[in-house]
Amino acid sequence: MLTSMTGFGKADGNIQNMEIGIELKSVNSRYLEIFIATPKFLNFLEEPLRKYIRRHVQRGNLHCYLNVNSANNTLASYSVNTPLLKNFMLTVSKIAADTGIEPQVNMQDLLAQPELLTLEESSIEHDVLEADMIKILDSAIKELLDMETKEGEYIRAIFLERMNSMEKQLETIIDLQKENIPRHIETLRSRISALLKEDPTELQLHQEIVQLADKLDISEEIDRFKSHLAQFTTYLNSNEAVGKRLNFLLQEMNREITTMGNKASNSEISQHVVEIKNELETVREQVQNIQ
Repeated sequence: MLTSMTGFGKADGNIQNMEIGIELKSVNSRYLEIFIATPKFLNFLEEPLRKYIRRHVQRGNLHCYLNVNSANNTLASYSVNTPLLKNFMLTVSKIAADTGIEPQVNMQDLLAQPELLTLEESSIEHDVLEADMIKILDSAIKELLDMETKEGEYIRAIFLERMNSMEKQLETIIDLQKENIPRHIETLRSRISALLKEDPTELQLHQEIVQLADKLDISEEIDRFKSHLAQFTTYLNSNEAVGKRLNFLLQEMNREITTMGNKASNSEISQHVVEIKNELETVREQVQNIQ
């Protein structure tokens, strides 16, 4: 089945009386790019979370946000560097005495000194905390993948509709091509006759017809385009990541239909070529979202 790279997943859990929330947001990308944002005291979890995500997601630009939602944080706490704080205040007082400037130190001034506060982690073992976080992450990933699967099914329906439309346009081109070469041959006969002021010999006409028919023949392009259509549909039923393969097929299909339009030299065929190209572009835009 097709899987989109666009999705969202969220899960909440409780660890050491702390409310933990994990959010996953994914958009399309050529490769798998994972960005993880955690509170500073949980930075050690970034790599384990990244590794776990890589085991379940193949492509996409994915952002993982880990939030500690509870005010009663038991995983980390701040402590005051009391000796340094006393030294800071003594220094401020000394400066005031030396300069005659009245000291005006407020809470904002103190908090602007990062050395005065120390972030201390709780004694909980990292392995235990990591295992609990992975459980929450797993739930978020399942929700993300569920959304990506539903989006993939929606895109698959669009692809099938576009493939069917292109198939009908191609059948019309095939019918038009049956009349296209004879019409050009008759036009060629008339032009040669006008130039020679008489009917051309069979040899002269045969040589010109062979060259013209070869120039106008688009049967190979039609066969290859049909083959690509069939292969595209086959990939839609694959359980593997096929986004890159689908994108390559679209490039080949665009090349074949462009050659058809150039070789056929027929305004009606050109109109259907334009319609197929329009369908290909619509599919190409959607393929960028497929894993």
